[in-house]
Amino acid sequence: MAEILNDSRNGQLHEVRVNQRKMIDKILTQYSSDFVVCRELIQNADDSHATSFHLQIKCNAPSSSLSKEKDFHNQTITELRMINNGKIFSETDWKRVATIAEGNTDPHSVGQFGVGFFSVFAYTDEPMITSGKEYMKFVWKGDQLLYQHDKLSIQEKINETSIILKMRDKPTLCIESNLNSSEETKKVMFTINLTELKAYFAKVLSFTRHIVNLVITINSLTVFHISKNKYDNPSIQNTFTFEPQPSINHMLHINSFLITEQIITIDNTASIVLGHITVEASVNVDQQFHNYIERILKRLPSSIKIQLLFVPINTVVKQQQLQSSLVDKNLNSQILEQILPLKFLANEIIPSGFIFIGLGTHQSIGIGMHVYSHFIPTVERQELNLQDPYIAKWNKELLATVGQIARCFYDQTINHSSHNRSDNYYNALIKSYSFQPTTPNEKVVTIVRRGFFASRKNILVPVKQTSSTKHLSLLPSTQAFLADSKYMHEFLSLPLVPFQLATNHFFTILKEYQLINIVNKSIIETQLVSTILLFNELIALLQWLCTFEEYEKLEERYSSTLTCPCNQISIPYKDLITIEVKYYQICISDFIQSWWYQSFPSYYTSNGYIDFLSFAPSYFQTLETFCDIAKIIINNEINQFLTTTFVHAQIVINDLFYSQINSSINTFIQLTKNEYLYRMNLTNGLLHSNQYVSHITASTALGTILRHWSNGTYTIQIITEPIYNLNASGD
Repeated sequence: MAEILNDSRNGQLHEVRVNQRKMIDKILTQYSSDFVVCRELIQNADDSHATSFHLQIKCNAPSSSLSKEKDFHNQTITELRMINNGKIFSETDWKRVATIAEGNTDPHSVGQFGVGFFSVFAYTDEPMITSGKEYMKFVWKGDQLLYQHDKLSIQEKINETSIILKMRDKPTLCIESNLNSSEETKKVMFTINLTELKAYFAKVLSFTRHIVNLVITINSLTVFHISKNKYDNPSIQNTFTFEPQPSINHMLHINSFLITEQIITIDNTASIVLGHITVEASVNVDQQFHNYIERILKRLPSSIKIQLLFVPINTVVKQQQLQSSLVDKNLNSQILEQILPLKFLANEIIPSGFIFIGLGTHQSIGIGMHVYSHFIPTVERQELNLQDPYIAKWNKELLATVGQIARCFYDQTINHSSHNRSDNYYNALIKSYSFQPTTPNEKVVTIVRRGFFASRKNILVPVKQTSSTKHLSLLPSTQAFLADSKYMHEFLSLPLVPFQLATNHFFTILKEYQLINIVNKSIIETQLVSTILLFNELIALLQWLCTFEEYEKLEERYSSTLTCPCNQISIPYKDLITIEVKYYQICISDFIQSWWYQSFPSYYTSNGYIDFLSFAPSYFQTLETFCDIAKIIINNEINQFLTTTFVHAQIVINDLFYSQINSSINTFIQLTKNEYLYRMNLTNGLLHSNQYVSHITASTALGTILRHWSNGTYTIQIITEPIYNLNASGD
């Protein structure tokens, strides 16, 4: 065997045959994201320096009968045509698009693997490209893919590039009024959801390098137009200072830091303003690393850009006002809100930034910024490749550099914030840096955080210098304190982070890095010894001492003498207890529903034999009545119980509190059972004492006895015996 391996023989060489249809099908299984075809073709258009991308949807309905967007709902899509005004295909471009896995050799382009265009086979079997004076059409012959490349006629020549997809499976166009799409519809039939497509186009536009206009038309009717306008803001840029610096492992050198703004507008109506950071960095890796990356992908560029999108404070305030208002947001406003790297839920601001590799991925980054750079993804471009050792090293360096950039922006922003800012202002500013858990790869946020805290510069945080200070000032975090009780803020003369801000996860991380001080008993005692408290400060001190945690500790030491009066001596049970009722199955079943017991046909027996069907309706109706009685009694008792109050003039320790609460609950349960038993016993007594007889003698059996007495008289005795006994034992 070794001789064969080392020997150069004259055996004939044969070409390895590839089943191209199955190979492309396998490639398509890697592209699990929605609108992957649009993603790939928009990215190709952006790489060709297009400024406009136009998606034309053709339906089989006549345009004359459909004049509004909603008229196209549930119409069948016959063709998709995607047009861009980028560079016309060169001979090299034509050769590359006809070759699987060739890829774009431009190191600044996003395409890495050379398989993106073939995503079009998810929609069609015979895609066609026209660009300038030429066209290329793909056709299948068995399991092999062939193409036809030729010149267009004079009439067909156009200074644009079009990709034409005749739909194979004829999907249905779904049009909805909001972004909550119907997943069930997607499972049942192949649909293209126009509403979600609009939202996707808006997300796509976030980091396009050249494209500034995205348009969707249906049968020549324009249904969506989103545009992006970038502009410089000297008032922001001029206040920032930046010093060039290396990345953590010196694979990059950050050379410049530019801040601009961009307005994204939909249909010339709704718009939103986003901040945009562009950092240029030179690449500094050894030849071995270069060779490895070039072997599996393509060569790295000599310099790269790292871009971050953030939400300016003014936009944050505007979004918070919209969230608190009762006005329903229209679809365009909903779409723009989806772009933001911050989410606003129940007055909370949640960092929701994602990584973009060309277009958006599924990978979150843990901060309130979207990030775009020369990351190397997995094949489907939805996640970062952190498995291959060389690629992982590159991606981790980029992530850490993102952390460095975020730190630089934080330092500059908070340092240049004007004095007398409110807690809400600083809360909105700091929320973007609370480093939330990331998915699908949870390591990402750890790497970004490491870059953020790599700098040895002081991190400024807002504090109140004393308890009587009204305005916030900025201090290095190592000189600031966190207090876990709001009462401490009212009697301690320490530079404390406001209680509302201290709940931000950013300060939890500062504690982990030991970059901020924690107020403890020793610090409090030292402060009290050297401080004369005002009356309101003394009250706050007493309130802190009487908080539950402190009271328990003091009670252990001074149980016989300690008293701590309550601010509120009575609390309704409804503020302490939640009662959930679970009824027996029969009382929540169909057997007690009118449609059930009224569905029985009339049934009588002529032989005196009592059949269940003859009295079933009244039987189930009686069950319904008993269940209703139970529900009425329980609801009444619950309402009465919850309106009573728990009364105590002093703070109560845990064990005593739970003992009293449990005693009250047990009493409530027993009283409820007693009330129900009373009603049932009363019903039982009424039925038996009055000897009610139904028209079919289903409740009581009647019997007669003829007696002949010795005096010659006769008597007839009528006997009534209950057929059913009502047992209300209380079990």
